[in-house]
Amino acid sequence: MIAQYLLQRSPFVTWNVTKNGNYTNDTAMATLFYQKGNNIPQTSEIDILTSNLLLEQHLQDNYKDDGTIPAGYLYKVYVPVYANRSIETTGTLFNSNMEVLWTFTARSEGQNDNVTGLPLNELAGYGSTPTGLSTFDLNSQEDDPVDFGPYPVNRAVKGLEGNAQIVISNIRDGILLHTGEWPHWNVTMPMPNSHGCIHTFPANIEIIWQILIGLGVQVRNNTFGKLPYPYKPQGILSVELIGDQY
Repeated sequence: MIAQYLLQRSPFVTWNVTKNGNYTNDTAMATLFYQKGNNIPQTSEIDILTSNLLLEQHLQDNYKDDGTIPAGYLYKVYVPVYANRSIETTGTLFNSNMEVLWTFTARSEGQNDNVTGLPLNELAGYGSTPTGLSTFDLNSQEDDPVDFGPYPVNRAVKGLEGNAQIVISNIRDGILLHTGEWPHWNVTMPMPNSHGCIHTFPANIEIIWQILIGLGVQVRNNTFGKLPYPYKPQGILSVELIGDQY
């Protein structure tokens, strides 16, 4: 479905996508048309070359944060990112009036591919944190403090805009704002890559938790990724690409 969605966004391609996502004759013809328009081998299959070109041309969702928070939510977390996700940025926690409550260093790079060694993209499991708008909620701490830290975490629940709308939680789940007890690490060093989450320093996660409690946000019992999510999310997460810097 991801490849079909990306093809739909190409100016060379139009077709009807089946509800179950099967690779139909219409999809094959659309793929052929796309390959022909881009002067690559016309295999009618979404092969490696075609997939890489699709991702290069259409991976970025052009999502832009609008500087607001929808009514009914108690907080918003905004995280700007670069195409090179190893570049750490500054995230911001806002209240429902869009007043800045805290800023924190954020890292949104996921894992590397086992074969190529290259970073996994945001459509892949354990890849970079997806850009876009999602609902967000405060959960009790994970059961692995080494990987997730000893504090409550914030969980992306449902994608609303951008790539997040495609993958959360239909394809990817368990995208959190959290920390860890990382051996031999200190705040002067880059944080380790996550499995698709947003990492920040332990002190930041503790402070964010306390600030949210002060706003009246409830700590939901951690679902550990179980779907459907049983609670009404109390916050919003906005992840915006701000530059192609590599």
